[in-house]
Amino acid sequence: MAQLVQSTGAVKECLRRSYPSWSPEAEVQRSAVKRLISGSMDYVEMSRRALGDHWRRLSDDERSQFVAELGRLIESRSLVQGMYLGSDCQIRFDRESVTTRGTASVFATVLAERRKKTLRLAVEYRLLLKGERWVVYDLVTDGKSLLESYRDQFDKVIARESFGALLQKLRQRADEGGQGLGEESRREPGDNR
Repeated sequence: MAQLVQSTGAVKECLRRSYPSWSPEAEVQRSAVKRLISGSMDYVEMSRRALGDHWRRLSDDERSQFVAELGRLIESRSLVQGMYLGSDCQIRFDRESVTTRGTASVFATVLAERRKKTLRLAVEYRLLLKGERWVVYDLVTDGKSLLESYRDQFDKVIARESFGALLQKLRQRADEGGQGLGEESRREPGDNR
């Protein structure tokens, strides 16, 4: 849990100040946040799990492209949500549960002031032990798994269109600031419609 506390604290510290989006400071801030997030996430594992059976049918090149685009999407979403929650948000790490299979869950509560109301989010970080480090492969917010949401969205796009179309949509969403691929992407953090 200490590793997760340290990395989320570093991201929060990075987002403490607000800069105009066009400024060099904003670009430095975005780069730092993306670096911190990518250092604590396992994009290959997330990609493999999010694509399910589709993963096996992909070439190495397609897998590499997908992992890169999913990473960009997650980093963009994290930046947008971090800015949405604000620098005054508090993350309270409540407890952790470690298995003998090299997985763990860390349970936290995020508190943020939004529109004069306190926004409270229950977050579960699902982690995998890779070598000496714990890396995040899923985030569950208020009972909704990011990984399962992606899997549902990705399955629909691949079934209706193609894997190539999914890659294009991922690129587009990452460029737009990280919005998801489906209806739920229009929700704000903490909105459980």
